[in-house]
Amino acid sequence: MLRLYPAAYRSAHGAEIAATYRELTAGEPLSSRLREGAGLAAHALRLRLGLGPAARAARVLALAYPFALAVSAAVCGLHLLNWYAALVSSPTPLGVQLRVDLSGAWGALLVSSLIGCVGAATALTGRCRAGVPCTVAGLLSFAVAAVISGPAFGDPVVTPTALALTAAVVLACPPDRRQEAIAAGRAGTAGAVIALVVVPRAAIDAHAVPGVSTDYGCWPVLVLAATGVALTWRSGSRGGLELGVMALVSPPLLAHVYTTAWGETTAVLWVAVALATAAVIAPSAGRLGRLRRLGRPGRPGRPGRISL
Repeated sequence: MLRLYPAAYRSAHGAEIAATYRELTAGEPLSSRLREGAGLAAHALRLRLGLGPAARAARVLALAYPFALAVSAAVCGLHLLNWYAALVSSPTPLGVQLRVDLSGAWGALLVSSLIGCVGAATALTGRCRAGVPCTVAGLLSFAVAAVISGPAFGDPVVTPTALALTAAVVLACPPDRRQEAIAAGRAGTAGAVIALVVVPRAAIDAHAVPGVSTDYGCWPVLVLAATGVALTWRSGSRGGLELGVMALVSPPLLAHVYTTAWGETTAVLWVAVALATAAVIAPSAGRLGRLRRLGRPGRPGRPGRISL
């Protein structure tokens, strides 16, 4: 395991890493030893890739981390929601339908979705040691099941690739940066993203939205674009970082559009227009955010105020 680390880092800290690993796993079951070993391997690979806590890329990953979890939970939740909507609307007896759905690769897809959704929600509460492995396991097992299902799933290439990329984003964020991202209050925003993606979709499936039978997968992408604009307004930046982060975590939602809106030119055009609009208005939102902060009482440079 130590050989995965860069040579210089291994020479300086190898003995300490080995001693810590032995201390943490002494008398522990195999599952705990494997979990700690996987953590060491991930740490070594992050260092190999230049993704240590002090790296500039770590800032991007820290901002992306809660939203990668949100996208993971949303995509898994949408899959479970679609399954449930088909289950309750099917004339097939419930027992027969469940036996069919829970067998083979389809059963693996459902279980993977449940694991990924629960894992992401757990990680967003700050319990990363349990939540991150569950999220990654759910995403990767879903990807594998989709590949095995082949044409029966409908997309054995794009969706598995997108899920694997999101799992990589979650794993690439250094552990201490994960806690910083949650403590910074972004977990609440990520939770709002999950709700804004899943609840309207549930309302459409329940026929609670008059005149709307489907969103062609476009709504989740619009929510993510709006989130990027909102983060830009909050930070007062030019929007490049925030929109870049949304693009980084968006592949599963774009894959959802690909599988749902394939051949629907109008839906694809609406998504393209919405994304272009977000890119245009984000800098203006950032300027408004800067003006808002400058206009607060006691802020430097405001006429008529004394700055202490």
